[in-house]
Amino acid sequence: MSKTHPSLSAIKYALLVVPVLDYATTTAGWAATLCPDQPVSGQTASCRKKAEEIVVRSRNASFVVSSSLSRLSGAVLKERHLDTLGDVAERLPNVSFTSTTQANPVIMMRGLGGPEEETSSLYVPFMLDGIPMMSMALGQIFDLDHMDVTQGPELTKGPNVFGGMVSATSRDPGNRFGGSLDFEYGTGNRRRAVMSNDIPLGPNTALRVTVGGEVADGYVSNRFLDRKDTAGWHSWFGRLKLLHKDSAGGEWRVSLHHVLNHGGNDYFASPTLALRHESVNTERGMNDNDYWAGSAQYHRAFSRKMIVDVALGGNATQWKSEIPESVFSARTGFTMPTRQAGGTITVSGSSGTLDWRGGIFGQEMMRSTPYLFDMSPYYLSNTTAVLNNANVAGFAELAWRFSPSWRLVPSFRVEHNQWSMSQWSGLQTASVPEDYTILQTLPKQTASRTVPLPGLKLEYHPQTDSGLMQFGWISYTRAYMPPGFSPHAVMAATAQTPFDASYGNNLEIGYRLHDRKDKWSAEVIGYSNLISNLQVVTTNANGESVVATAAKAHTRGMELNATFKPIRSLTLSGFLGLTYAAYDRFLFAGQNFSGQQLNGTPKSSFGFSGTWTPGDGWSVNVNVVRRGRTNLYPSSTRVNDPYVLVDAQIEKKWRWWNIAIYGRNLADARYLTRGLASGEAVAANPRLLGLRVGVTY
Repeated sequence: MSKTHPSLSAIKYALLVVPVLDYATTTAGWAATLCPDQPVSGQTASCRKKAEEIVVRSRNASFVVSSSLSRLSGAVLKERHLDTLGDVAERLPNVSFTSTTQANPVIMMRGLGGPEEETSSLYVPFMLDGIPMMSMALGQIFDLDHMDVTQGPELTKGPNVFGGMVSATSRDPGNRFGGSLDFEYGTGNRRRAVMSNDIPLGPNTALRVTVGGEVADGYVSNRFLDRKDTAGWHSWFGRLKLLHKDSAGGEWRVSLHHVLNHGGNDYFASPTLALRHESVNTERGMNDNDYWAGSAQYHRAFSRKMIVDVALGGNATQWKSEIPESVFSARTGFTMPTRQAGGTITVSGSSGTLDWRGGIFGQEMMRSTPYLFDMSPYYLSNTTAVLNNANVAGFAELAWRFSPSWRLVPSFRVEHNQWSMSQWSGLQTASVPEDYTILQTLPKQTASRTVPLPGLKLEYHPQTDSGLMQFGWISYTRAYMPPGFSPHAVMAATAQTPFDASYGNNLEIGYRLHDRKDKWSAEVIGYSNLISNLQVVTTNANGESVVATAAKAHTRGMELNATFKPIRSLTLSGFLGLTYAAYDRFLFAGQNFSGQQLNGTPKSSFGFSGTWTPGDGWSVNVNVVRRGRTNLYPSSTRVNDPYVLVDAQIEKKWRWWNIAIYGRNLADARYLTRGLASGEAVAANPRLLGLRVGVTY
């Protein structure tokens, strides 16, 4: 079995190979407890043999993860040309996104997500090398070892996770000097180059250096300006990553990341024009993103009783957006700097029939959220605010393998949030038809909450020598989203009123089957999440953009995944995602939204893919995804009809060289990714064709 599966759907759980050390860290209850309670170096040969047999049967940690987890290898991200989180989201079951531009997607899972740009609360947090990031400023995805997309709440993975989590891990340096250089050219005059180099600094130390850039005209034709580059961009990105393995068995990883993106903002148009990727705006607008991020990670297995993982770091991001004045007949925009720092310390281990995992997570975030809407002399609104969140959590998990096939896993998390909004001011002024000025300010507003969050899982994993691997689970998780404030409200009375915390009661049941000869695999997951005080971005009767809370809501659905290899060179796979997400009780601004489907959530999505590797360096893959009807996010009655995405690539590899011809959205599906109540919309990218040439050395 290869270490990276070539099919997008087949990246699901059972087809991934991860190091044995990761297996022991993640699933000690199924493997590590088979051996005596003593350091690895002192174990008997028979114990080692028995543990190794179990690892071979289970293949990897992902197979015995009791949640919906998709792992996309770096090779798959590259081959599928999944360059942003939005590209990833719309090719997975029950995952979607909303976006105002090409580079600023907000991920939604099982109907949950969206308000990241209005507040600092995250339904779906994003982690890069173990530290939290603002995903809207991420820009390009590059040089990753893998990306994990987890759906559903998590209590013991560091950050608070309500709807799901995306975690990206950059590629480690190799222990030999070498690297790669890739060039791409595609439609929209897209040009991209990436160079990576591994530089050994000693027998146990190495450095990886990655630099790249991308220039594109974009995919909008502006008829007023007679230009085709008003939604274009140019970006530069780079990463330094140092890996050191000390004499005591510890692994140290230090990473520094930087992305700088400058682009136009000519994305908003009437739905008719947007679907044709046309615009009549009189300006290009601005969409600039800049982030620096640094992380330090440490991993060491002292013994099977104690494995330590530490990840500390921070980031500084800035998003500058100016929408073309002709969109709203007003100057509209903001500059949103965000600073985050934090990390996770985790200790795990096992002894006899017990294994455990515990740790602490801490994070502090500060974000400035100014917003200007200027249609002088008729009306001007200018709001400013600074949001701050201090978040500390402790978590623990104690698992009991009470029989060879069964494992009971209670978990517990205590979460404390301290929110504040300072420097809030709201200016409203006009001189026509009459002159008036209203300036309101607020002292520092605070909100805090400490909540206990329990969880319980029952897992089934028979340890047999038959030709079939099995893993099943049923779980309950209490989920929580902290309260906060609406910084873009223009009235003091609205801004100083905090919105409520959200709570969820999530039930999930899943079952996986995997043939030991890797001929086929199958998985089914069902879930139901009952939510109180669901946080929703909407517009009130005064036209203010606020976060309201739906008293009751729910999401429920299922995910199916299957893979089949009829012959050695051919892999077929498919998925089906079904989600019903709706408000049960939501009255706001004189409207009753009860029974309405949550915005940005297709009720169904399914897809299939095939990868053929006939030999002699050739590979061919095709991926087809159909996504169902969707109400656009955030507060629009505009609807996306069902659409089909078709991707394909043909690649030829020689010893040092590779060349590929690829296409994304080959059927040229036309659909929208954003819809505003005022009628404007943002369209997704049209058909993309490209050529990639690479060399390794």
